[in-house]
Amino acid sequence: MRPFSIYIHIPFCLSRCPYCDFNSYALNVIPEKDYVAALLCELDYRASLDEWCGRTVETIYFGGGTPSLFKPSSMHKIMAAICARFPVAGSLEVSMEANPNTVDADSLLGYREAGINRLSLGAQTLDPDLLKTLGRIHSVEQIEAACAAAKGAGFTNLNLDLIYGIPTQTLEQVRADLKQIMRLDPQHVSAYGLTIEKGTSFYSQYKKGLIKLPSEEEVVSMMNEISSFLSSCGYKRYEISNFAERGFEARHNLTYWNGGDYLGLGAGAHSFLASYKDGLRHSGVRWANYALPNKYCKQAAATGEAQSWSESLSTTDLMFEFFFLGLRKINGVSCSEFEALFGTSIDKVYPALLEVLADQNLLKRNGDFLALSEEGLLIADSVIENFAAPEGKVIKFPRHCETGTGPTYKGNLPAANE
Repeated sequence: MRPFSIYIHIPFCLSRCPYCDFNSYALNVIPEKDYVAALLCELDYRASLDEWCGRTVETIYFGGGTPSLFKPSSMHKIMAAICARFPVAGSLEVSMEANPNTVDADSLLGYREAGINRLSLGAQTLDPDLLKTLGRIHSVEQIEAACAAAKGAGFTNLNLDLIYGIPTQTLEQVRADLKQIMRLDPQHVSAYGLTIEKGTSFYSQYKKGLIKLPSEEEVVSMMNEISSFLSSCGYKRYEISNFAERGFEARHNLTYWNGGDYLGLGAGAHSFLASYKDGLRHSGVRWANYALPNKYCKQAAATGEAQSWSESLSTTDLMFEFFFLGLRKINGVSCSEFEALFGTSIDKVYPALLEVLADQNLLKRNGDFLALSEEGLLIADSVIENFAAPEGKVIKFPRHCETGTGPTYKGNLPAANE
């Protein structure tokens, strides 16, 4: 009866950004009514299963795509259905992603009345030229107007997404972005280094030499500037790419990073469920829904189940994911929590590895916690991959800066922008 989180994927957009590899689709006509009906069918099905029935929902996250393309009445219908089928925590966090050009004072008030209490705006940059480079179809003025409207609608928990390492971007432009963001007074900032993903328009352009990214040294300087500036403004860096004022950490995302259970609803949404034996985390299962909206809607409407694949996770897999997800957090992972979950100590499972990573100043120990060092954070993917090696054998890894969002393995995470 452990509490869990719900992720709801809304895959529709007005246009496709050239850097985006999320499960999203730009359509002229969005099948909102049919999609909501399919979501409710899937919700009914999952709520009837023993593994979810009666468990308390702690957080809900509407990701995309662009969830703010759906009417507030649709969000109200989904929220009402969740609350009717599950107990919900008194401190329920309900996040919704939104693009600045898709919201106004009336719609934001409607979302707030539907139960959304945390808004994540995809600003990405406040430089007009860089917005065009990123293929964003909103303006700086619309970002500012959306922030003002959100506050007017009663939102007191606002996140702004920021991208750095954009083609042609300079350190001075990053500094200008940070200063403007502070004037908008968000409680949370997510800062992601641009990564060129296969299958995107940017990838094709990059392979043809049509776009040039900032150098590795420049990106490191941008990353350090963001961390230093936000820290000086009272934001704590609590995860590789996330900064928050005290008490405004994204509790939904912490569910992922802490290895909690979550139920994904919607096209392409992922779910994770851990199993216990004699009080210890023994195994797990992960699955995902059909990615194409039409296929998802047809399956969910027919049977309530739209699962396209699943995989079983062994105790060894779960140990790896404990580090893969947990080391994203700046505070790292708890050694005592690992032992409580798996019945053995970190030092017994990874004796040589911990010593090597500490000697290379990539991992540090602070009392009960193991965390990446400042240098380790720059090559987080490569450091964490070592924990997947059999018997803790050390893998060789490159000494370079990985400028994305930290670990890039997506199998265990929903397709959310934040």
